[in-house]
Amino acid sequence: MAASLRPGAANIVPLPRMTRSGEMCAVRGDLAGLLAHDLKTPLAAISMNLDFVLDEIGGQASEAMRGALEDCRAANARAVRIVGDMLDVSRLTSGERKAVLVDIDTSAFLGGLVRAVAPEAASRGVRMVWNSDEDVVRGDPDLLPRALERLLERAVRHARSGGAIEITVRSGMVTIRVNSVAGNENDASPPEAAMRALGMHFAEAALRAQGGAVWTESDRDGALVFRTALAAR
Repeated sequence: MAASLRPGAANIVPLPRMTRSGEMCAVRGDLAGLLAHDLKTPLAAISMNLDFVLDEIGGQASEAMRGALEDCRAANARAVRIVGDMLDVSRLTSGERKAVLVDIDTSAFLGGLVRAVAPEAASRGVRMVWNSDEDVVRGDPDLLPRALERLLERAVRHARSGGAIEITVRSGMVTIRVNSVAGNENDASPPEAAMRALGMHFAEAALRAQGGAVWTESDRDGALVFRTALAAR
């Protein structure tokens, strides 16, 4: 007959101090990285099914339905990108990923950045201008454009309709200047409010991995300025 367990020290089976899963979390020190990894598959499934539905309905859907599905696809694509950024922050922080520095053509680089955010800037009534004193900059061909694109997106969202954003590359520094800053919902200053975003967290980690840095400040006239120090050439 099996003995029944009764309360008492002899019947207590101690739990291990840390499970293997716990050890992994402790070593990586980054739950965001684990979360990003686990979100990749369901977001990919959503993306594929949205593409399938849009292809299947063709011209049969109403304009409102197609518009709603396109909005869902755009939102999902943004979520996929955020997850990718989170995962790269984890990899860069842990040393799993290293930046690879090469010379990057400045004109093509800036043109790509402006084109990437042009639709959102146009929808918000924000004009963008850029100029450069340098033909080549030094950086990781994947991380640098993505980091600066996040900064430029943030700048567009802080710009007032009818305002302008100036992008300048000079002496190893990229300056993004928002000339007319829209008010924010809290009492934070424009530089503080601008830094409160996952995209800014990614930009910081990506630039730091390349030997650079990013910070925000306000000019005397109240303009919001993102300054990025690039890797030395």
